[in-house]
Amino acid sequence: MNAIKEKSKNGLQEYFTVGTTKTFQMDMDKALKTMEPTEVLQVLLKYDIASKPEGKEFLEIYSEMMSGWQKENQGSKVVSEVTTSKSRCSACFLGKCMTVYEFEYKHSKAHVPYNRVIYRYDFGMMYDVRDGILYDLTICNSFLSKGELQELNKPC
Repeated sequence: MNAIKEKSKNGLQEYFTVGTTKTFQMDMDKALKTMEPTEVLQVLLKYDIASKPEGKEFLEIYSEMMSGWQKENQGSKVVSEVTTSKSRCSACFLGKCMTVYEFEYKHSKAHVPYNRVIYRYDFGMMYDVRDGILYDLTICNSFLSKGELQELNKPC
C-alpha cells in the first residue's frame, strides 16, 4: 500500500498536460497495435519518459508480456488485425477501465503440425489519468471478459 502511495507522489504528471496525455494515449494505441516493441519504446522516448521509473517499469512488464507469445527461432508472427475492446480490471485496480488488445498469431517455423496452429493472445492497457493528466500506465492480464462485462450490466 505504501508503494502505491509513493508512486502516486512521484508519477508522470509533471511530464504531461491534458493535451499531451491525449496524444500520448493515441500514439501508444497505434504502437501497441503493431505488436513491435521498438514502436512502444519510440513513444516512451518521444514523451521523454522511457528513463523514468514508471517508463522503465512499463517496459519491463511489456517485455515480459511479449515473451509470453513470441518464441525464439519459431517464427512467431501476428496473423490477424489487432483489435481492441473496453474492459475493467479484475485484480490490482479492481473495476478500473482499461483497453484490451487481442490478436491471433502462429509459430510459422515450428514443426508440423504446430506451425499451422493459430493461437489467440490478449492483454490490457491501463492509464492512470487524473483530471485529464497521465500519472501512470501499466499492462495487465487480469480483466473481465466481454461476457462478464455484459453480465455486470444486467439488472439484478
